[in-house]
Amino acid sequence: MKTRKITTLCVLLLIAVSLLAAPKGAPTEIKIQSGEKWWGLVVNPSLVSLPFEGAFTIDGGTLSPVNYTANMMLSNRGRYVWSANPLMVSFDGKKILVSPSDPNGEAVKVEKSGRSLREAYLMCCHKHFPPQEVGVESVLFESPIYEFGGEDALLYTSEDVVAFAEMLSGRGAPKGTILLPQGWNSPSGAIAFDQEAYPNAKEMIDTLHSRGMKVMLTVTPYIMAAGRGFQQMRKEGRLIADREGKPLVFESRMGYTACRTLSREGVESLNAALRNLQKEYGVDGFYFDCLDAMTLLGNNPTRLVEFLASWHTASEGIDVAIYSSPMGQQLGAIASSLSTTRNYTWEALEESLERAIDASVLGFTRTSLAADLNYHKNDPTLILRTASLAALLPVAIIPYAVWNLPDTKAFCELLGWRAEQGDYYLSLAEQGVASAEPIIRHFEYQFPRTGFTNARDEFMIGSKWLVAPVVSDASVRMVRLPKGKWKEVGTDRTIKGPRVIDVDVSDGKTPIYEKRD
Repeated sequence: MKTRKITTLCVLLLIAVSLLAAPKGAPTEIKIQSGEKWWGLVVNPSLVSLPFEGAFTIDGGTLSPVNYTANMMLSNRGRYVWSANPLMVSFDGKKILVSPSDPNGEAVKVEKSGRSLREAYLMCCHKHFPPQEVGVESVLFESPIYEFGGEDALLYTSEDVVAFAEMLSGRGAPKGTILLPQGWNSPSGAIAFDQEAYPNAKEMIDTLHSRGMKVMLTVTPYIMAAGRGFQQMRKEGRLIADREGKPLVFESRMGYTACRTLSREGVESLNAALRNLQKEYGVDGFYFDCLDAMTLLGNNPTRLVEFLASWHTASEGIDVAIYSSPMGQQLGAIASSLSTTRNYTWEALEESLERAIDASVLGFTRTSLAADLNYHKNDPTLILRTASLAALLPVAIIPYAVWNLPDTKAFCELLGWRAEQGDYYLSLAEQGVASAEPIIRHFEYQFPRTGFTNARDEFMIGSKWLVAPVVSDASVRMVRLPKGKWKEVGTDRTIKGPRVIDVDVSDGKTPIYEKRD
């Protein structure tokens, strides 16, 4: 009996010594199983291709805040890794080494939750992002949001906005929300309607409401680099400045512009002014745009992190808010853009589609698309395809006037379909609050182990609709259909999968299929 006690004591002592000897931050090795693929860490195809492909090493603690980042990894074999802090990950194609970015952090564990990407995702989300009371505003999901403006935003008036709504209706576009660009507010930088251009702002908003349209305003941290407001902020040191203390001035669509420093008091004042606009004028929501500031501070990561941390608090207590900058908040209430540029090319459009699919796997479910308003400088076909992708995302911000597109009829038909599915998009958003299920879904998520791990150019909307966005100027689009029966939208054609088909897209349409079984 005495010998057994001594043996037990020795075993416990050895365990204790081994635990004490194990260094914090030691890497955990994950051997890749047959057919296994991994997703995670960051939504940025230029940094990491999802699922992981090719050797890479990435330190999550040093990733720029312009990215959607996630301290988790998910496997299509039901395994996952999650950490409360950033991860250091190395991948050589055969194994993954993962450790905390902080050398003093706790070793990382690999959890098993099932046999598929979906099961890994749901277990990870429910365990680490438990359902919470997150609002689901119909403005964001039910109908298109039409961005009104461009280079001449400063010249627009209340009458122009109402006329824009009438033209949308006249062209067959469905009712939705009109998003006023930067320029609606005072040139001095005050968060109030410019009284010269919008002397009767409330009447304008009431008129739009009576016609079934809602109104959102673009809010920026910028101020025109001239006039009394600029001089006062410069004197008080409330503008982002260079090392010599001179305000950094850049050229934007508004002209020569400076950017606020966003002190705590300044953000609180901004938030109060926005709430007042909702109360006094009936404004339905706001689009918080700081893409130019992100470029301005791109060479100073510390300042950029501080700036975005303040900027992302400007919408506190505001139900309808969209950000042009990634929020970094999985399963959160705020919608944000997939892109950090408005200068779209075919390559950028293809990457935005990949970002949309990747973001959905990592728990960023309320995505939209920021795009270039200066349509006349780009390829008309590129503009059409950019607008078409934007219309199909969870939050459909349409960056171009429909009558400026090369095929207004095809695009308005797509918008009509999007409006018809508004209730479905909204129901997916509402269900996602409790279930964590994304609105748009990777093929591997929806159709596990059927050969779609590398599907980067098609996605599902819920479990019902298959979408194959066109992200090139080709007249033919190859579409992969999983097992089942698929009804082609706009025709009577039903196709039995699995099958690969070529679709003629020269008419400007986007291939969409309804799952029938």
